[in-house]
Amino acid sequence: MMVKKTDLRKLRTRKLLRQALVELMQEKGLEKITVSDLTMRAEINRGTFYLHYKDVTDLLQQCQQQLMDELSLLANEIQIDELLTAAKRDEPYEKIVAILEFWYEHTDFSKLMLGPKGDPAFAMGIRKFMQQKLFNKLTDFIPEDQAANIKVPKDYLIAFISSANVGVLQHWFESGQHQSPRELALIMTRLIAQGPVKVTGLHE
Repeated sequence: MMVKKTDLRKLRTRKLLRQALVELMQEKGLEKITVSDLTMRAEINRGTFYLHYKDVTDLLQQCQQQLMDELSLLANEIQIDELLTAAKRDEPYEKIVAILEFWYEHTDFSKLMLGPKGDPAFAMGIRKFMQQKLFNKLTDFIPEDQAANIKVPKDYLIAFISSANVGVLQHWFESGQHQSPRELALIMTRLIAQGPVKVTGLHE
């Protein structure tokens, strides 16, 4: 099915505005950005802006929500038994690779949002998103009669894993993304499946 020219124009406008938002946030922070700043940087008129967004905050929230929606679809594909199998083979779990490739494709926006000039609520939202996904996956994976075997309360386990994963992601962006998505996926697969103590080798 052919994409209409009007749809292509909308996509192009949204892309220009998102890029303008990223650049301006890097330069002077979110609080000081005006609609005029955005339209001048994106080289569009104010009327076009208001066809898509109510204000600067609405633009930011829609960009964040679009990213979260796409991440959710990728995260739904994760299966704990598959992850553990990959870890046992000491291989990166392919569905984590796919998620990290998605983050990589959106580096400029994601790095900014998760960095010191970004939106603190976004990092918190990512953690909550991970916690919900992990809760559902663990609940489905662990039979009720084995739940008592977990050595720490489930909510602490989930909080630890989700916060650690966000921290790893932030470090990846901050340190210049020297590892490829596949290399980082192997690091994360090992950390998730083995834990921070065991991966040091000291536990042995």
